[in-house]
Amino acid sequence: METTFVAKPSELKEQLLAKIESLFSDSDTPVTITLKQEEVKPRPDQWEIFLKMEEIRKRTELVSVTLPPGMDINDIIDGVNDVDL
Repeated sequence: METTFVAKPSELKEQLLAKIESLFSDSDTPVTITLKQEEVKPRPDQWEIFLKMEEIRKRTELVSVTLPPGMDINDIIDGVNDVDL
């Protein structure tokens, strides 16, 4: 059997040990208790994320194109796609 407890150091009280004992009391097999402290990752700054998103938005912004009179847009599309129809 395996179980995981996540607790703050201030919450490591006798009740936790009693709970562990009750969960594993069916057997005389030794149990292994491993404690590790999680690294707390700082939250990203929301303003920095917004600025990066705006930078991407500006780079990917569509540019309006005005076609000269008489030009067929299909000719442009075919030229981009290298297709002669």
